Amino acid sequence: MKRNKKDRKNNLLHKEIKRTEGKVIKTKMTQDSKDRKRESMQIVMLTSEARPYAMTGGLADVVSSLSSALSERGDNVTVILPYYKQKMTKFSKDISVKVSPLSFHFDGRIEYAQVLELKKSNNLRFLFIEYDRYFDRPALYDWNGIEYGDNAERFIFFSRAAMQTIISLGISPDIIHAHDWHTALACVYLKSHLYSTIANFAKTSSVITVHNIAYQGCFHKSQLYFTGLGWEYFNHLCLEFYDHINLLKGGIMTADFITTVSPTHAEEILSPAYGFNLDAALRHRASEGKLKGVLNGIDIKEWNPETDHVIAKNYSITNLKGKLNCKYDLQSRTGLPQKPDVPLFGLISRLAYQKGIDVFATAVENMLMYDDVQFVVLASGDPNIENHLHWLASKFPDKFKYTAAYNSELSHIIEAGADLFVMPSRYEPCGLNQMYSMRYGTLPIVRATGGLHDTVINYDTKTLESSTGFKFWDLNPESLRNTMRWAASVYRNEKDNFRKMQINAMKKDFSWNKTAGEYEEIYRNIAGRFRLSTST
Repeated sequence: MKRNKKDRKNNLLHKEIKRTEGKVIKTKMTQDSKDRKRESMQIVMLTSEARPYAMTGGLADVVSSLSSALSERGDNVTVILPYYKQKMTKFSKDISVKVSPLSFHFDGRIEYAQVLELKKSNNLRFLFIEYDRYFDRPALYDWNGIEYGDNAERFIFFSRAAMQTIISLGISPDIIHAHDWHTALACVYLKSHLYSTIANFAKTSSVITVHNIAYQGCFHKSQLYFTGLGWEYFNHLCLEFYDHINLLKGGIMTADFITTVSPTHAEEILSPAYGFNLDAALRHRASEGKLKGVLNGIDIKEWNPETDHVIAKNYSITNLKGKLNCKYDLQSRTGLPQKPDVPLFGLISRLAYQKGIDVFATAVENMLMYDDVQFVVLASGDPNIENHLHWLASKFPDKFKYTAAYNSELSHIIEAGADLFVMPSRYEPCGLNQMYSMRYGTLPIVRATGGLHDTVINYDTKTLESSTGFKFWDLNPESLRNTMRWAASVYRNEKDNFRKMQINAMKKDFSWNKTAGEYEEIYRNIAGRFRLSTST
């Protein structure tokens, strides 16, 4: 979207930010929470998707895993998301009606929804907003790559319905934790005349996590009508964004705290190169000490080479022999020659501009022509890149195999069977596959951005004791190709060092418990109940 030079209000905001020169606050959280008596918190997560009920990417994994980890630490967690009937029918036997009807004003009339419940444990439950007009569809956000034309209405409705559900069930949250643009409006609502005086929210604070800042919920300003808010919220310190409404911006400007999913990415999004026109707003909040990068975790039960029932043979840090069996299995399944000494590269990705797979497709051709290597790629998305990858597979059938799909089972088989894993992202807020790879002793090759930079320690013989993979900085075919060749050379010629790095990688702790602890620290420092208790 082009900047509107006549937009004086946004220019004033940029001038204000330039003066404050906001930076991400890296100070340690206060020690107050360590001195407080341990009390469970009432946390409400708002999300557009959650595993296994509805998912398109990492957001679903993060919400479910973080919620589970928080509940295991003793917090009471309620996750609220839409009920996508066509995706969730298989879970219907476990779901019961909790509220019927849920009625509230929307679009100038009274609307009636239904709230469904699925209990996971005594202190973790999922609530689903059932409203077929908006959510009984074959896909979550788009159809054949074209976004639904009423997405603004759909997720404004969902945010409003979520707030009404909290009231209807008598929940008094310490924290409302919103995720991405689809639920960002809840942070605005919490500060608005519609909800700020309601007793349920008297001591409620809000957190918004930005998982992918490229997606912002930017719509024509006429869509403000559906929010039930007046034009006083259409300003540069709330929802207004170059004469449109921007739901993510509204959440960023009104939340009590903002997180993103890695420390490096929290720094990156303060710059125009990575901020997608929200860098000024983020610098403003960072200058107030309200922005932090919290690295995602992974499900270490699901991604565990010692117990993974999908892979050909289990293995561990103390006994890596089974990894060779997994390599043979991957080669056999994909039709590659079973060559134990040939470096086998894996890649699993969405085919989106963000992921840099266009650069990979160009870089890899030269290697396939001249090097003794093998590649297995599992990816779908951009039709042009898909066609290029299919062409590479047809031209180099003994070196390059491509599956255009999402396949969870094959993902595990690739992670276990590959020697190296490639992630050439243009930007990567956190990334999960590099952590899965390290868990399986598959060394990642990553561009040093966002969570990839935070989680992978570049190979250096001087720091071999901590090295876990290979990094490159310049996103171009030559840099990527040189790094892949470097990694292949280490695999062939420095076997002891390669094995040491595998052990280093498998020892890394990427569990959700650590991440959940960081979020608890944030929650306790902003939640009204705990702030009040420490001031008396």
